[in-house]
Amino acid sequence: MPLETDFVAANDAFYRAFARADFGAMSRLWAADLAVSCCHPGAAPILGRAGILDSWRQIFLHGQPSDITFLPQQMTVIGGVGIACGLERFGQGHIACTNLFAQENGAWRMIHHQGGPILGSAQRPPQGRPDPGQATRH
Repeated sequence: MPLETDFVAANDAFYRAFARADFGAMSRLWAADLAVSCCHPGAAPILGRAGILDSWRQIFLHGQPSDITFLPQQMTVIGGVGIACGLERFGQGHIACTNLFAQENGAWRMIHHQGGPILGSAQRPPQGRPDPGQATRH
């Protein structure tokens, strides 16, 4: 399977775990040995795997499965880091997001997730989004 396809599959797995509130799947996606960070909307950055997994555990304990959809704006691999930049759609609202992945023990693992609000008229997703299956490598 090409590198880009594996990276896109890892990003898809993140959103499946998120949508299903599947803590086991979410914990398997995050890197165990690499430096990791996470910035949930409106919260301070979380550094380290234990704190990040605890944050997801809390999110999943207090909520139901989500109707989240990832709308890719750019999917690319640069220097061994997979970058997924786009929008997360929750119902009618959107959050800007960036997900970073790196190879760990032969598999793409998440090393960073950041989501944040979009202000004003920027709530509408841009037109001409790339095909989600089209990842590029640099």
